[in-house]
Amino acid sequence: MSGKIVVAGGGPVGCAFACACEGYSVEVIEAAPARETPWPEEYDARIYALSPGTRDLLRDIGAWERLHSARIQPVHRMEIFGDAGAALTFSAPAGRSLAWILEAGRLGAAIEEEAASRPGVAVRHGARATAFAATANGAWVQLEDGTKVEGSLLVGADGPDSAVRSATAIAFEETAYDEAAIVANFETEKEHGGIARQWFRADGVLAWLPLPGKRISIVWSAPLATANELQALDERSFERRVREAGDALLGDLQLVSKVARFPLRSIRVPQPVAPGIALIGDAAHAVHPLAGQGVNLGFKDALVLAQTLADRGALERAGDLRVLRRYARARSEDVTAMQFVTHGLDRLFAAGAPGLRGIRNLGLRLVDGQDWAKGALARRAMR
Repeated sequence: MSGKIVVAGGGPVGCAFACACEGYSVEVIEAAPARETPWPEEYDARIYALSPGTRDLLRDIGAWERLHSARIQPVHRMEIFGDAGAALTFSAPAGRSLAWILEAGRLGAAIEEEAASRPGVAVRHGARATAFAATANGAWVQLEDGTKVEGSLLVGADGPDSAVRSATAIAFEETAYDEAAIVANFETEKEHGGIARQWFRADGVLAWLPLPGKRISIVWSAPLATANELQALDERSFERRVREAGDALLGDLQLVSKVARFPLRSIRVPQPVAPGIALIGDAAHAVHPLAGQGVNLGFKDALVLAQTLADRGALERAGDLRVLRRYARARSEDVTAMQFVTHGLDRLFAAGAPGLRGIRNLGLRLVDGQDWAKGALARRAMR
């Protein structure tokens, strides 16, 4: 073993990093208690759209095979609609998929199960951290019960409100979108055909994501006033509102889950590393959900950091800043590009000026008429 790494945060990204980090002893610290009850048959309201690159990572670490295949829905085609009749569609190459839709909770459980099966990985549940510190020579985490967990590197995988980031004074910029995501699951009258659909509307961005069977999960990223209005609707009125917003493409909709709400914000961390510390996942960046790529960015962080540590020189320590900066540089372009695109699209479609509305819908039509452009979009979505 090359030393011990301490991971703060036992979500999917933190546990995936622990599995990918060959040659190290890894201890994952998670404040939430371990789940002791079986998963319900109802689908989670919170779902992820996983890219082929993420699926490859999960296969490589052995977690994909732990998932129940009947709960996974491949996406073969994407349809995007503007607010003036404009549309853009693109598909995966024959025999392939653009993405896979699955439940957040079951995904996290499968990755944690894989992590717990590995002799070099320990997952500590119900462990609330009260302090963090790190230098190039080592790092430690103080737990509420007085235990001090030490290692050669501290990895912050503890979400957008990262305690690791705050405690170690890593600079970040946060922008509230004055929007909220309304999330729910529906049964549909018509088959969805493995198609993900998205509408850019005056009242926000609405996504219909296919689930197994005749079900969809919706994410409506809406201005706060609209989000409040949607939440105040009774069940039948909410069903009608979602159906009409999606042009009734799947016929009648029946709500089959609770309606959840999440605030939306952008978090930019110019330098997600410091001596003895590296941030991954939402601790290192948060993007608007309109592209559905937030969790995929996090999994790529986990893979690249693990590879960077595996490739370090014999005289380099895991916590050396020059080692960790290689990870930061390797992720900078991908993360910055996704933040730029998602933030720009959200601002463009949130703008109500008629001139801008015409420009953005013209853009959709132009891209839809170019096979090479649609091919590029499909390849980008499948990374």
